[in-house]
Amino acid sequence: MQHPPVSDEEFARWTLGEAPQLQVLRHEVQQAVLDGVVPAADPADLAERLVIVVTELAGNALVHGRAPVLVMLHRSNGDVVVDVVDGDRESVPVVDDRRASGEGGLGLVLTQRLAGRVGWYPTVAGKGVWASFSLRAL
Repeated sequence: MQHPPVSDEEFARWTLGEAPQLQVLRHEVQQAVLDGVVPAADPADLAERLVIVVTELAGNALVHGRAPVLVMLHRSNGDVVVDVVDGDRESVPVVDDRRASGEGGLGLVLTQRLAGRVGWYPTVAGKGVWASFSLRAL
């Protein structure tokens, strides 16, 4: 359990209630990076990694948590941080790296491979899961 890095500036926020909204979320996250809202040395690489991680974390929150799901992107000391909050205090994020490919349930494993740091934390009404990406390392 670990809280996300302190935010310097939030630059995007979405509220999701159902899985079909993930398509719009993916498109808007990609556009935010490619349009320069997030300055990156390699915008295409960052956009691809962020889209995958945002989709995995938000999808997990919709399936295993309680809607509405809040997705935020913010800057923190040279990093971009994805923070996904849902309304379920009962379930705890679990990384299951023993599952075979194709069995599902590898979203957090994939997130750990694509992001610099990953964590989760309880909130008053639920929990948050976050991932950070260094803009300096790109």
